[in-house]
Amino acid sequence: MRKKHVPVFGKIGLALAVAATAITATAWVDSGAEAASSHRDQRPERIVSGREVFDFKTLGEIVSTSPVIVKAEVTNIQPGRTIGSVDEGGIDQARDVTLTVTTSFKRYPAVPQTIVMEEWGWDGEGNGYQVENVTWSQVGDKGFYFLKGTGEPGKWRLVSNQGRMLDKDGWLQLSADPESPFAAGFYWDAIDLDLELRRLTDTKNPPADLPAPQTEPEVVTGDAAATPAPGEGTEEPIPDGSTNDGSEPTPYPSPS
Repeated sequence: MRKKHVPVFGKIGLALAVAATAITATAWVDSGAEAASSHRDQRPERIVSGREVFDFKTLGEIVSTSPVIVKAEVTNIQPGRTIGSVDEGGIDQARDVTLTVTTSFKRYPAVPQTIVMEEWGWDGEGNGYQVENVTWSQVGDKGFYFLKGTGEPGKWRLVSNQGRMLDKDGWLQLSADPESPFAAGFYWDAIDLDLELRRLTDTKNPPADLPAPQTEPEVVTGDAAATPAPGEGTEEPIPDGSTNDGSEPTPYPSPS
């Protein structure tokens, strides 16, 4: 099997750009999207890759660029909206992850008590996939979320694939690439990160060491939108816990 590459300023980019991976840009729209598959995998069974919109090197960079930063718990997960069509290359469906906010570090313009965060997802056959290292959320997950709007009312997404830090008994599990400079330079535990975020987002005493926010690049259109993402043709990675040998409750490809 091959690694799947999807446009993230476009298809998955409406919701993620799914976590802000700029997996190139075609102007996909939600209106007129076709129906999702009646079958949906219960776990992701492949990993998709693409071009990142933002590539943060430090905590300060992701803090300054993220409009919303919260500490929250996952309290519900439901199938979300579909985007795309067969004619446009395929149908994908998001997962709507409900976050119950316990602490809001940064408000733009205000943060409700509950937030619906989109993550991906299922393809048109109901086969589950995750984007990069952003494993599927589970009810009961607790952690720190760096978010921006999707353009859909009341819907949010990770500002980048680096934008989630799950609290595992005080230790933080990053969604960032473990080999990235961001992960290599990250040394906070849950308590210290909470304190550091309060310092970096203090509006009364703005920190002098907070860098300027990164600027989101323009949407790619035309021939450039169809350019494969880096790594095209490489073997498709398999998420942890998925043997891909037909033994899972939802083997890939999914049975009809």
